[in-house]
Amino acid sequence: MLSDAIEQERLLIAGRLLNEIERRHALPHPAQRELHPVIIDRFLAAYLPEAREGELAPLALEYAFAPSLTEALELLREVVSESPDGRGAALYIHDLDVGVTADTRDLH
Repeated sequence: MLSDAIEQERLLIAGRLLNEIERRHALPHPAQRELHPVIIDRFLAAYLPEAREGELAPLALEYAFAPSLTEALELLREVVSESPDGRGAALYIHDLDVGVTADTRDLH
């Protein structure tokens, strides 16, 4: 079981990263983002869908959490759709435990 400190650190980092990605892509920030420690896992996977001609540009970032890098990649593989004339798509995967010091024996 993770310590409360690690859960809170992941929560803060995930919120900051999502805000930064939204800012970078000029997306509106949600009035209230629902991030709870129970859903946050080690890897944050975020995806900005591509803009397609004749369709409205995406206004929201899609994101999920995964316990491993492989699972984060699989999550993105399942949701990413690509067209020949689309542009502006972006993928992000971030390890929320980078810089967190913990005894890994406590994590199992």
